[in-house]
Amino acid sequence: MDAYMVSLTTAAPDRVPEIIASALDDERVYHFGRLLNSPQVAELVATEQFAQYGRLLELFSFGVLTDYKTMAAQLPQLSPQQLSKLKYLTLVTLASNEKVLKYDTLIAELDCASEQEMEDLVIEAIYRDLVSAKLDQKRRLVEVDFVVGRDVRREDLPGLYAKLEAWSDVCDEALNGITQEIEASNAAVVAKRDNHREFVQSLQELRSAHAAATTTGEGLPRTDSQYESAEYQQEAQRIASGSH
Repeated sequence: MDAYMVSLTTAAPDRVPEIIASALDDERVYHFGRLLNSPQVAELVATEQFAQYGRLLELFSFGVLTDYKTMAAQLPQLSPQQLSKLKYLTLVTLASNEKVLKYDTLIAELDCASEQEMEDLVIEAIYRDLVSAKLDQKRRLVEVDFVVGRDVRREDLPGLYAKLEAWSDVCDEALNGITQEIEASNAAVVAKRDNHREFVQSLQELRSAHAAATTTGEGLPRTDSQYESAEYQQEAQRIASGSH
């Protein structure tokens, strides 16, 4: 688009329609708001003679194929490249509004003669990085993952801002929920660490007490000999004496 904007600055008024047509034919260009809002184009399309080029730029900036059919008599005739581009832009608009598109809807909105033609158009749009989508031929659906944005009318900006604010609120709510979960998780980790520290401390105290008792002999459990009968002890002594 930059090359066309530069051309406008030095072009004579009668060459502006040619520059517009070249931009519309260019398969690399899919946004035309800068061209439409340029002083040179705005001044030219304000005249009755070139007003149709202003409507043409508005169509490619904001419109879809059905809009062209409605106002075709008020527009210059589209070249094959321009008609294909308008179909791609129509697909972009449809994919922006719905993430799952029915085959029948696409065939009608894109004015395709067959299902195969529609699929080829969608695949070509994917190759051009206009959309990222999967074709489900069994269910006859196109599932959209990503779609590029289109130019936005000034009057549509408030609605766009409202959507962005609503999305921001959802993000804030999700972030708050995540923050609370993180804080709860951190608290659980701290509590577990404290419990472990207390356990280790209690274990060390118990070991120290056991070691002290072993040294002094206090608190030790009775040996097996303490539980033997007097007769058993006497017999053990007799056997021990006889063995010497």
